[in-house]
Amino acid sequence: MIIVGKRIRTLDKHLASIRKRTRVVIGLSDPSRFRNRLRRIGFSTNLTVGETILPPPEFGPVSEFNAEGTYEIHRDRRKETCYRQVVWRWQEWRGRYDRVERSKIVDVPYKRYPRTFIPPPGIELTVATGATGDTIIATPSIEFTTSKTRDLLHRINLFLEIFGECSILTERLQHIFRAALRRLNWRILPPGKMPWKRLENQVNPIIDKAPEGNREIIRYRLETINKHQPEFVAIGRAGFRGYIIFGFSARNLYVLESIYHGNATYVFKNEWERLSQMTKAEILDQNLQEDRIIHRASWYGKVERLLR
Repeated sequence: MIIVGKRIRTLDKHLASIRKRTRVVIGLSDPSRFRNRLRRIGFSTNLTVGETILPPPEFGPVSEFNAEGTYEIHRDRRKETCYRQVVWRWQEWRGRYDRVERSKIVDVPYKRYPRTFIPPPGIELTVATGATGDTIIATPSIEFTTSKTRDLLHRINLFLEIFGECSILTERLQHIFRAALRRLNWRILPPGKMPWKRLENQVNPIIDKAPEGNREIIRYRLETINKHQPEFVAIGRAGFRGYIIFGFSARNLYVLESIYHGNATYVFKNEWERLSQMTKAEILDQNLQEDRIIHRASWYGKVERLLR
């Protein structure tokens, strides 16, 4: 069964012939037709079976929600006090005539409606082998039930937003995903300690995507972590774009920093190979973190104590 279009709102017409509780896979047949788009997502040119990647949030609102999540804003509640960080500059006198510019990061309070973060579904796409031995792009199988309606709609609309079509596969699912998954969500920079100026050249394209007022603070955080000389740095690709991991392998310590406003610095104590193969939902799951350092004025002191 093939669905063509930009978006669907219900499953009734499209899955009417499929029995409830059937396991289905949302996929794309003959992906060679979309090679340019697949490279834009982050797949290799050869489309090796097992390659798995989280699509970047650049195709539209569905892929953006899939990679970044969203917020439910509660306009019926009283506003609450939140904080944003800014760089505060001033002139300091040095002697009778000389002045020097000083700066520091401060927390500025503001009022906003309470909001609840809705985590990203984080649906990944995988190069797989279909029932007849053909190559397909697919998501993991899911049971067709009423409780899974929203999830199914999201997967279908993700394909429609990116490719304009998708297939609903229901038979011989054991032939799909028969290769081990190999996630392509991270680009590892050459190992070894990297001076900030060299690393800055690598991360500038990412920082430049942040609002202009946040860029200096982002650079400050990344430089602060990097001065402790991690053994390697990994930069997020595709749906992980904007995330950077600093690996202190000798101490089994991995620090995840983000360019996004409102996020935090995550600290893990896992082997890098295991961490690199986690989904975004698993990485951001608070139960797996060793620590979570909020982006506030106290951030610097906590990071220094952690990495000193």
